[in-house]
Amino acid sequence: MAGQTSWYGSFLAKFSPRVQEKLMALAAPFQFKAGQDIIGEGDFSVYLYIVKSGRVAVEMNVPPKGRCMIRTGDAGDMFNWSALVEPRLATAAVRAMEDTEAIGIKGGVLMDECRKDHELGFELYRALTDVIASRLIATRLQLVNVFSVSFGKRFLG
Repeated sequence: MAGQTSWYGSFLAKFSPRVQEKLMALAAPFQFKAGQDIIGEGDFSVYLYIVKSGRVAVEMNVPPKGRCMIRTGDAGDMFNWSALVEPRLATAAVRAMEDTEAIGIKGGVLMDECRKDHELGFELYRALTDVIASRLIATRLQLVNVFSVSFGKRFLG
């Protein structure tokens, strides 16, 4: 869409102009202060968010260490995809690392639109699958790193 800045990249760039316009029409603006919790792990997920500016930390509870950051999200990145997948419970916590501006789209409303507009539904799930797949690859690489460090300490230390 004309007039959009660099935040409009990444996730939204995966959609046709018509679907981008539809998504933007469904979106509401949000502002989060640095350090503010946006959603807690296990909370009911209402909104799918896209970062306009700022940075968020995606964190998981790791007993006995507590909350550990697993990734960050910057301008153009999407978070809280759990709002689109039953039972709509957040699989991780999200916190603003700095003052952050985002747009949010209610997951239930978006799902209703997908039922009416199959092109929207197809594009959304194609984009969502790309995001989930890339995050699974990143998680796999993190696990390889964790296990290689654990293996080295156990057998070489």
